Amino acid sequence: MPLTPAEVRGVQFATTRMRVGYDMDEVDAFLDIIEADVAQYSNEVQRARDGEAVLRTQCDQLQSRLVAAERRVAELEADLTAARQASPSAAAPAESTAEVTAELQAALDGNADAAAVMAIAQRTADELIRAAETRAEGIRVAVRATLDEQRRLLDQA
Repeated sequence: MPLTPAEVRGVQFATTRMRVGYDMDEVDAFLDIIEADVAQYSNEVQRARDGEAVLRTQCDQLQSRLVAAERRVAELEADLTAARQASPSAAAPAESTAEVTAELQAALDGNADAAAVMAIAQRTADELIRAAETRAEGIRVAVRATLDEQRRLLDQA
């Protein structure tokens, strides 16, 4: 059990009858207790410092990853904007898609089962896209919250 400052302050050693001074066995026993407590506190401080170093490293890595991810999102958003605003160069893929859609529609017109499967596939694709977007946003929010919490902890240290 760790000593409190009041216990250290309040210790009284017995005096010896043969000579002036304190009983060496009592003093040695008390010093052993103090030594063990100081060693324990020293170990706890070192573990806390090691943990802080690990957290700082993790925070730096997460910040780097967040910056890279935000940069990549910005690039993709710029690409998407450019693709939406693209001039004639984007018309070829649109025409190609229109041809495939017309061909697909012609195939579906003659087959009700195929049309049902296609409708299910489209709904499933839409749901997957929505789920992926929701999850991506959740991950962004979680990473930002984790970084904010780690910054707060580092600022307190």
